[in-house]
Amino acid sequence: MFSKLMCRFGIGSTKIDLVLSKKDFRPGEVIQGEYEIIGGRIEQKLKRIETELLQYNHTEDRSSVLHHNTILSSSTMKANEMKRISFSCRLADSYPPSSESISYKLVTRLVFDDGINRIDHDDFRIIA
Repeated sequence: MFSKLMCRFGIGSTKIDLVLSKKDFRPGEVIQGEYEIIGGRIEQKLKRIETELLQYNHTEDRSSVLHHNTILSSSTMKANEMKRISFSCRLADSYPPSSESISYKLVTRLVFDDGINRIDHDDFRIIA
């Protein structure tokens, strides 16, 4: 009971990490990697994995979602279990390269049936 309560606050719950094959990509290239999902202290039922490709414009202080990917799931993560799921996302040829005013990141959310979310951020660069 106490472990379930702690997981609701993010302590000891299942975690996700998007591990990219590299950090520098060219326009039109495919970003490849894998999600590493590590079970927490208790069993938790997964609902979905959401990943957004964000472009941040530092000059205008705003971000834009360039791509959104959702993987629906009905699996259960057992305590301390580890799963790996492949990830890929093609960059458009039109994305400008990273600079002092433009940056990119992938934001991943692991959503559970009970509504709890775990979030991971991964910065990367687009080079000319």
